[in-house]
Amino acid sequence: MTSWSIQPSGVVAVLKDVNVDAEALGTALQSLGPALEGAVTATQSGAISEAVQSYFQQEESPRIQGMSARIGAAAQGVVSATEAYVAGDMEMAANAQSAAVAAVYPPTLPHGVM
Repeated sequence: MTSWSIQPSGVVAVLKDVNVDAEALGTALQSLGPALEGAVTATQSGAISEAVQSYFQQEESPRIQGMSARIGAAAQGVVSATEAYVAGDMEMAANAQSAAVAAVYPPTLPHGVM
């Protein structure tokens, strides 16, 4: 690969898609609680209820929180990287413009004198 280019508008579009999917995942996970509660209640067993609650509190809740944290961190990383890329582009453009001006007007001559 000899070159690459980031289109900020494309990054925004991807992040919007990720946000839609993340929200859908959150909605699905929120509906898990009432469904699980109904299933546990239907067993009419205190031991099963306790075991299922313990499993979700110790195993699944940290995994779900981890997914949420990773999604947010990944999105923030993409935003930060894109901002740095754009800032680098602006700095390179300013440097190129300064070099072009210096080539036309050498620093030893005042502007307007050639």
